[in-house]
This record gives sequence, structure tokens and C-alpha cells, in this order.
Amino acid sequence: MDDLAHIIGNNLAELRKRKRLTQQELSQEIGYSDKSLSKWELGNAMPHIDVLKTIADYYGVTVDFLITDGAARSKKNEIQEEKTNRNKIVITCMAATFILLCGVVIYVYNLIAVEDTKSWVYFFWCAPICFFITAFLDFRFWGRNLGFWILTSLFVWTLLLAVCLHIFIYEGDQLWYLFLVGIPVQIGIFLFSRLK
Repeated sequence: MDDLAHIIGNNLAELRKRKRLTQQELSQEIGYSDKSLSKWELGNAMPHIDVLKTIADYYGVTVDFLITDGAARSKKNEIQEEKTNRNKIVITCMAATFILLCGVVIYVYNLIAVEDTKSWVYFFWCAPICFFITAFLDFRFWGRNLGFWILTSLFVWTLLLAVCLHIFIYEGDQLWYLFLVGIPVQIGIFLFSRLK
């Protein structure tokens, strides 16, 4: 019984600290004295089941969560991991945005300084570069997952498209048969994705 009181106490203290509340502030929120909260958190006493239900509802957890050893600490780790994943996504989006910004700068420079009216084709080069960088970051952050293989495939096909369009716009040659190269490469990507 003492172990259960300490488990509940540790979880209650962890949840309260995560919400950045003092015992007095929490006592006003849930309607129990701060002395009772102190006893519960120290494991010197155990709240009744109806009080546990009130506290669980306040924190948005279950009563089972409150009586499970280390539940609040594991929840803290999940929240930290979620924040880290969000940061990784933001970093990936920032890298893609930077590449698009470089494409705009190159386009404007060619339009103004070189007076190249065909420079819009450089935007097509942004796509394979974006997919390459995002695939690289995806691999670094999450390993070989489905997103990595999709981004790798998009890199290959947009690279072929950029080459074909660039040659067509500047040279007038139609090299659409280059897309045939993409078929075995795509098959290779698929087979590599199946390796364990």
C-alpha cells in the first residue's frame, strides 16, 4: 500500500510541476487543501478514489495513469519527443524554403542582369534540390522510413524533368526518353526500401 501511495505521489507531483503550479494554486483549482496535496505527493497519505478521479479529470489523464509507476515521467518523455519531432519538421521546411529563396534570387538576377527571359526554367531545378535536401534530412532525423523513400523517388523524377526541360528550353532538343532511365532507378529504390 505504501508503494502505491508513493507511486501516486510521484505522479501527482510530476503532473503539478509540468503545469507549473504550486500546491496552493492547485489546491484552489481542485478544491482540496494544500496540506492534503503535500501529504499525497510525499506518499504519506493516499487520496480516495473519487479524489483521484477529480485530479485525473483536471490533468486530462486516467486514474490508471495516476496509479502506474513512472507514468508521468514517460509522458514527459513523450512530450519532449513530440517537441523534438516538431523541431525537425520545422528545420526541414526551413531548408526547403531557403532553396526556393535561392531559386527566386537566381531567377531575378538572370532576368535583370543577364536579361534571360528563359530563366524561369531554373525554378524546376529547385524541386530536385529540395527533394534531395529533405530526403537527406528525413534520413538523418528518422532513418529509412516511408517518407525517405518517397522523397528519394520524387528527387529522381524531378531531376529528370529538370534536365529534360532545361535542354528543351535552351537547346530545343526533346529528350523525353530520358524518363526511361527513371524506371529502373525507381525499381531500385523500391527494392532498396524492402531490404531489412
